[in-house]
Amino acid sequence: MTVGDTDFGLQVGIGFVGRVVMAVFAFAGSIVLGRILGPDGYGMFYFLMAIVLFAHNPINGWATACRKRLTESEFPSGEAIGATVLGIAVGTAITLMSAFLLSPIITRHTDNPDSWVYLTVLLVGIISFTASLQILKATKHFGTSTWVEAARDIVRVLLQGGLVIGGFGVAGMVGGITAANLLIVPMVFYLIGARPTVPSKESLLAIWEFARSSIPSGLVGIAQNRMDVLLLGFLVGTEVVGNYEIALKMTMPAMFVAGVAQSGLMGRISNLRSKGEPIVRDIQNNLNYASIIGIPLFFGALTMAEPLVVTIYSNKFAGAAPFLIGLALFRLLRTQKAILVATINGLDRPEINLRISIVVFSVNIGIGVTLLYIIGPLGIVVATIMSELLAYGIRAYYVDSMMPNLSLITRPVYEQLASGVVMAIVVYTARQALPIRFWPMVIVVVGIGGLTYFAMLIIISKSFSTTIKSIITSLDYG
Repeated sequence: MTVGDTDFGLQVGIGFVGRVVMAVFAFAGSIVLGRILGPDGYGMFYFLMAIVLFAHNPINGWATACRKRLTESEFPSGEAIGATVLGIAVGTAITLMSAFLLSPIITRHTDNPDSWVYLTVLLVGIISFTASLQILKATKHFGTSTWVEAARDIVRVLLQGGLVIGGFGVAGMVGGITAANLLIVPMVFYLIGARPTVPSKESLLAIWEFARSSIPSGLVGIAQNRMDVLLLGFLVGTEVVGNYEIALKMTMPAMFVAGVAQSGLMGRISNLRSKGEPIVRDIQNNLNYASIIGIPLFFGALTMAEPLVVTIYSNKFAGAAPFLIGLALFRLLRTQKAILVATINGLDRPEINLRISIVVFSVNIGIGVTLLYIIGPLGIVVATIMSELLAYGIRAYYVDSMMPNLSLITRPVYEQLASGVVMAIVVYTARQALPIRFWPMVIVVVGIGGLTYFAMLIIISKSFSTTIKSIITSLDYG
């Protein structure tokens, strides 16, 4: 069975639960680690991570190309996996040599003599984990890839927590995530279930044909994703990076559904097209419900940002509240854009995503630096929201031109937005009536908001209520 034959909804459901588990552990870890390290130490680690995620992209782009070819019914699967292993080996060798040669520059720019070692260790672990995970996402069990990430995050949080509590600081953060990455890689290859073989010259050329677009596209995409952190780290300081990262962690649930769907959608579209089967329905279903978590999260942040941040992370992170509102809106836009990115790649047009990414990245940099000096650090987030809206709009234009039968914004999305507005009104009223100074009251108000949102969806959304009834029925007869 290929990714085109599997029950896509089931795999998205499996992945969604995995993302919830992953988020719970990551969120709990961020609370403990953030409170111990404070904004400065926490920000220093994620500043290094931003550099690493930028540097590892060529190997990740190569692995994405291997994943794309693996989904094609006539491409030899063993050679696609072998090419991925080859990419990991080459990437590791280049990392070690580059870090040694660039160590004086790295040390000078970070004011930490150990930074080049941290970056080297981080990069080796990230390359190994993310490249192997790309291949798992191309199999019929792509939903389990999220559980693999959840397992990695559980190990990471436990190791980082132990090392940071033990007094190792940022070094403990680096060691914890690297050990977790390397420990999980063998599990990933076991789940893939196919043995790597030496790729032929023809296979490598076929992979490169896709990789020559996916590598620069991913490079620009990662740069855009982490440009906020890089700009804040270089131009403002790591304390602001710490506030930004806390807000980013709190908005993570917005991508639960969209992230899992995106990870399997490219492969599914590619596989179905290679067999001449229709693809519009799969894309439509994903667009309908990609934002079902992102919408209430944005409205919740709009009404509860400061009490949430201060109650959970302490007054040291009070500066994260404005970032939380902005990043929640950014995540909401990204839930829809993610499906369009996967659709374009699945249609074998990665060069379109590359061109769009380059334009959006340039706009983001220009507006971000300008607004940083005009309105301060929050200007970086405003620029990111504007560029994300632009990225969505351009991709929507291309997808609509290639697939005129596809509806980009549908009734379910409007119903979710209406439910979110009602939820925001209820939450704001509850916040005025209740003293939001302690954990129990925060949980009560958040719970009221969640119940309001989903109750409204059941009332006004026929498709959502039908889905809920089907789930309940299947449980009754299970």
